[in-house]
Amino acid sequence: MTVTDRIEQWLAELTLAEKCLLLAGATSWRTHAIDRLDIPAMKMSDGPNGVRGEFSADDRTPSVVVPVGISQGATWDPDLVGQLGDLLGREARRKATHVLLAPAVNLHRTPVGGRTFEYFSEDPELTAALAVATVRAVQAHDVAVTVKHFAANDTEVDRHTVDVAVDERVLRELYLLPFEATVRDSGAWGVMSAYNQLGGHYCAANRWLLTDVLREEWGFDGMVVSDWYGAHDAAASARAGLSVDMPGPPRVYGPALEAAVADGAVEEHTVDALVRDVLVLIERTHAVERSLDDPEQSVDDPDERALCRRAAVSGTVLARNVDGALPLADGSTPTSVALVGPNAAATRTMGGGSSSLRSLPSRSILEALGERLPGLVFEPGCTIDKHTPIPPPDRLVGPDGTPGLELTFTNGFDTDVEPAHVSRTSEGLIRFFGSVPAGVGPGPCTLRVRGAYLPTGDGVHEVGIIVTGRPSVRVGDVVLARGGEQLPTGSAFYGLASEEQLAAVECRAGEPVAIDVELRMREPFAGIRLGVRPPVDTDMMTRAVEAAREADAAVVVVGTTDEWETEGSDRSTIDLPGEQDELVRRVAAVNDRTIVVVNAGSPVAMPWVDDVAAVVLPFFGGMETGDAVAEVLLGDSDPGGRLPITFPRRLEDAPAWPHYRPVDGVQHYREGFGIGYRGHDRSGVAPLFPFGHGLSYGDADWAPARASAIQVGPDDDITVTVPVTATGARHATVVVQGYVAPVDPPVDREPKALRRWTKAVVPAGETTELELVFDRGAFRRWDPDTADWVVDSGFYDLLIAASATDIRSTLRIEVT
Repeated sequence: MTVTDRIEQWLAELTLAEKCLLLAGATSWRTHAIDRLDIPAMKMSDGPNGVRGEFSADDRTPSVVVPVGISQGATWDPDLVGQLGDLLGREARRKATHVLLAPAVNLHRTPVGGRTFEYFSEDPELTAALAVATVRAVQAHDVAVTVKHFAANDTEVDRHTVDVAVDERVLRELYLLPFEATVRDSGAWGVMSAYNQLGGHYCAANRWLLTDVLREEWGFDGMVVSDWYGAHDAAASARAGLSVDMPGPPRVYGPALEAAVADGAVEEHTVDALVRDVLVLIERTHAVERSLDDPEQSVDDPDERALCRRAAVSGTVLARNVDGALPLADGSTPTSVALVGPNAAATRTMGGGSSSLRSLPSRSILEALGERLPGLVFEPGCTIDKHTPIPPPDRLVGPDGTPGLELTFTNGFDTDVEPAHVSRTSEGLIRFFGSVPAGVGPGPCTLRVRGAYLPTGDGVHEVGIIVTGRPSVRVGDVVLARGGEQLPTGSAFYGLASEEQLAAVECRAGEPVAIDVELRMREPFAGIRLGVRPPVDTDMMTRAVEAAREADAAVVVVGTTDEWETEGSDRSTIDLPGEQDELVRRVAAVNDRTIVVVNAGSPVAMPWVDDVAAVVLPFFGGMETGDAVAEVLLGDSDPGGRLPITFPRRLEDAPAWPHYRPVDGVQHYREGFGIGYRGHDRSGVAPLFPFGHGLSYGDADWAPARASAIQVGPDDDITVTVPVTATGARHATVVVQGYVAPVDPPVDREPKALRRWTKAVVPAGETTELELVFDRGAFRRWDPDTADWVVDSGFYDLLIAASATDIRSTLRIEVT
């Protein structure tokens, strides 16, 4: 029997109830199986910077953590990103996963989006190329992708309800282009609809988006899955073309969809088409042969670590380097180095939210540099915690004093009955989203967390707790919440938890402070965050400055955390949190060789930039961030990154910022094409660091570019050749960027747009000729009148550049 025959046989034998069940999630991560027909369930897992697996809390499987999206974007290297996609495909197979919820291809419309770190770039062409490479590589392992979030899901503000209003040309040429590329060029098997509305319709119920454009125009033949809890109306979503509503148990589809068919609101042939989407994906992922119940595997492979480190280095941007301050070990090796800053010891490898996972072992920048520089002096200088810090695992004990807080699950609300599950956790961050321990039912249950915190010193400690639901909470003798009380809502846990509840507790070193949290839930969905802030060390910054004063070089590692940059909430500022700016200023004032490493997932302001010798941007580089940064600082590797996003000097300089806030529930993209470098070109406001910017330890000279033709037809190619010579003693990493600037276009267009680029390492003393090929796609625009792509005849400037503001050659050509 052929695959097609089996699909059609299944479809013919399914009852309407079974069809509707196949379209609804069974659990948070699984679809339904139809056992009587041997139709298997499929298992999904979050990405995109790893494969988390199905489990939560302490039973999460340790996983490979690749660099986050913006770090991959900074590589400007589709081949390398494809190798990371290949690794993700292998990891998905290890986790018995059929569908990877990745890649994320929304654009960096503003620098403050909570998921900016998760996305590749502000530019659609760069995003598209990297996404296509990812999709091809993942699906080569018979693992489906879900390209997300379709579409215009560019903010976390009111993300479940906001209605995006955007001009169709802007939508097509910017925000939809990466999605189109993954469908047309790499045959994506899955797409995830976004939470938001687009043009007055929820994306999960937007027929124009899911059917007219995606299926009929682009030829998509895969499965569309909703973002979790992102579907609202069975009939509207089914008619629009939403294949699967997640998560389970069934909410919008299932019995509700069956009722919609019975009422005549949905035709059964519409349901059949959606079921066929699911059955095709079952065949594509070989779900019949690949059981989702196979044990999840954790593999720590040296070659895979080497790949992750190479990618982290390739995505590390050297933004400033005055008088050869870097590398540290290159002719002017300092005899003493002071390492200061909060992210040196607590190096961040990924952002917060659904993309976070339990990492394989990972070294901090402090650990990696300390191994290479035995005399390294470290001082944190300041703290940057958004909430009270999560205590170290050895500070949490159970009611009996042995390690780990005690977790007890009871089915129902009667806690006097036999518990369904008892375990220990050494973590102050407890999450049960989508999976619960064996024995805990899907209905009402009670979670109780008991134990104590062991202080290491005397004095008043600030204890904080963030929790979902209506808990009862006692810390020591302080009652922070009484059972059934609705606490004020905060932004943590996707906006579903309380504001942090704080208590001042007088502590003595080694004397346990009791903790007791009880949470009654109608369904097993829980998030608890316990933090403790010991008495403030008021001399912290002074010690850091004095360490820097005594050193030959000072490395200051500043940044954010996965609580400042997380799904569910945007940042309100691009300022570094805490007193980090003051720390940099004071260190730079006492040490002329101050190097600042910014360990953040998106742009930050740098009011001190002119006072420091070097700035390095590793973003969140995955589990090898610490070692990659050490390699770059010491000169073992050349920083290969170029910015995939514009760094403004001030948030107010970001072109889309004036149109950021929704008005009456509608977010108007009034900046049009003017996001990122496009907007800076229009306004003339100089950025802090431009899109495409990045330095190399090797020096390079670019000879004038030459074109294969200066007059071409609309379907002809132009090849531009750029000779680049590495003039120094080191190899030079170069990214030759090709922008197209229409001359007197017949319609409004951006001043210039990135269309082609190539990345290369030019050996020292040699000349390499690099080529860019500009085809029809480099000149096209969307024409609403014909509902098609067109190329306007006329003149265009080809701008050959090292960044959006560093134009090396201009070639004027004519398209006839």
